Amino acid sequence: MIRNPIPWPNNAKCAVSISFDMDADSLIHISKPNDSFRRLYPISMGKYGPNIAIPRILDTYQKFGLKQSFFYTWMVYKRVSITN
Repeated sequence: MIRNPIPWPNNAKCAVSISFDMDADSLIHISKPNDSFRRLYPISMGKYGPNIAIPRILDTYQKFGLKQSFFYTWMVYKRVSITN
């Protein structure tokens, strides 16, 4: 046990971190640069994250008053407009 533990707000006993890996469709464009535009299945799967999942996550966090931050690659930023 720690002799002098740092006090947490509201006497909390722990903290929780939730992480999301959001590469979107960047991996298919990197691995198949010459014909990635023809690979609709992986592209549509990759676009789910930024277009559907992140707005849902942000709405849920806002509903419960939770703070969040996101990291995503420059390629994702250039290809997808994420707003909320």
